[in-house]
Amino acid sequence: MLNRPAHIPASVTQAPLTFRWSNEIAIRLDDFDGVPPRLGDALEKVNYKGKMALALGCLEWVVWRLSGFTDVQDALHRIEAAWASEVSVAYARPLNLASVRDDLTEPGDPAGPLQTALIRLQLLHLMYRKGKTQMISMSGRCALLAFHVLPPDSGFEAWLEKALVAMAVTDPCGPDYDRRAKSFDYSGEAAVPRAWFDDLRVPREPATVAADWNAFFKAADPASNPFLVPKGEMREQGFAGEPYVFS
Repeated sequence: MLNRPAHIPASVTQAPLTFRWSNEIAIRLDDFDGVPPRLGDALEKVNYKGKMALALGCLEWVVWRLSGFTDVQDALHRIEAAWASEVSVAYARPLNLASVRDDLTEPGDPAGPLQTALIRLQLLHLMYRKGKTQMISMSGRCALLAFHVLPPDSGFEAWLEKALVAMAVTDPCGPDYDRRAKSFDYSGEAAVPRAWFDDLRVPREPATVAADWNAFFKAADPASNPFLVPKGEMREQGFAGEPYVFS
């Protein structure tokens, strides 16, 4: 089970849910072409795994924002599995939702934005597994959802700007990335640790990266998270190396 990261203030979990919500708003926030140029240009400078990690970080802001008003355990299990899949997709099962409701439109009801976040996570993970190149739009839409539900004084905007500036250095987009292609092989890129988003240190030290990922995998428990693949199953499926150990 994931704990709230240090960069997300505890206050956001209790701030009143004053944002507007409706199906129309959910659709607008999911507009493929709705990412503003300033955000899109910044994401353009970040590599594929970096975009994936940043999107997960944004969705965590959304989930923790709602955590004081509804049960988010399932959402955190899904996000934890998605973080693990950044290292290898072998760690995570599909994150498909069993059902989607159209009646979650009441302002102040956390179920609507939570469902939208889970839909976004499902599509993000599917896109990542297939190496689809529309990651700028998907990452940007995760950020826009966070902007909509978070209080203006949450610190999200400052965190996002600092993260994008840092990632342009630590995880720069290479010249071989072609957004017009159907897919992209990101296997040579380094996985961005979840813990790094707490300090956004540049440069990112390799020893710290390994320690952060090993701490993450030590805390991950496939027995309690149904979206994580157990060690034995991973070995049977041909996983190379020791599962739940980063090296």
